[in-house]
Amino acid sequence: MINPVSILPSVLSASEFGTTTTETTVGAGALFGSMLVFGVIGIVLGGLAMMGMFKKAGRKPWEAFVPVYAQVLLFRIAGMSGWWFLAMLVPVLNLVALVLLSINLAKVFGQTAIMAVLLFLFGTIMYFYLSYSSVRYFGPQATKGPFGQASNPGQPSYAPQA
Repeated sequence: MINPVSILPSVLSASEFGTTTTETTVGAGALFGSMLVFGVIGIVLGGLAMMGMFKKAGRKPWEAFVPVYAQVLLFRIAGMSGWWFLAMLVPVLNLVALVLLSINLAKVFGQTAIMAVLLFLFGTIMYFYLSYSSVRYFGPQATKGPFGQASNPGQPSYAPQA
């Protein structure tokens, strides 16, 4: 006759299934660690991409590195309400918010509709372009006119606040 108490430790042992509790913990720790590293890399790259735009708009460069705050400010730089950031949390509505953000960013930097499409498709890469090229920031009033209109020589550019 088999004693149920004698087989209980072997049934409860995870080593019979090929993994131990230690291996599972190490795997979870490695996953969390790699997510943390890639998250920090993403924040740094995004901040570097937006830092020049923030400078051109008269904002402090360090603001580009604060995750949620930077996104709210990006909408405000584009002449939109900062509340549009909340639309980024809603599926489908986030696409509408991104399209409007891309259009308005292109306008406030005096760019064409092609730049708006490129901003929508390749956001971070185009943020680097807007940040570190000779493109000027014309302010929120540029969103009221057609594309590229702000870059006319007759119009004054936006003067950042000191």
